[in-house]
Amino acid sequence: NRRCLSVMPMPRAANDAARGMGMTDRQRLFGIEFPLAFPVILTGIRIVLVQNIGLATIAALIGGGGFGVFVFQGVGQTAMDLVLLGAVPTVALAFAAAIILDAVIEMTATRRRVETA
Repeated sequence: NRRCLSVMPMPRAANDAARGMGMTDRQRLFGIEFPLAFPVILTGIRIVLVQNIGLATIAALIGGGGFGVFVFQGVGQTAMDLVLLGAVPTVALAFAAAIILDAVIEMTATRRRVETA
């Protein structure tokens, strides 16, 4: 049972039709189940990417560098301009990554709808 690929289970009709056409388990996985689950998988990747971009600023606490250096220097010196110098690019980068991956998700979902129509 490959329901772990997606939050939503595969439509039973699609599974029955694929089995009725004589598709093997592997053919059903790569031909039916994976394409149906792909937008959900990409959504998970988008969430993780945005979280990692935001948490990368914390790496400055252990000497990791990045935009977090400006944020923590600004907090230590109560200099709001330094905080913004680190925070604004981080937010912009996370926002851009989310928009790009949302566009990719929409393209894959739209392509799948066009193919099934």
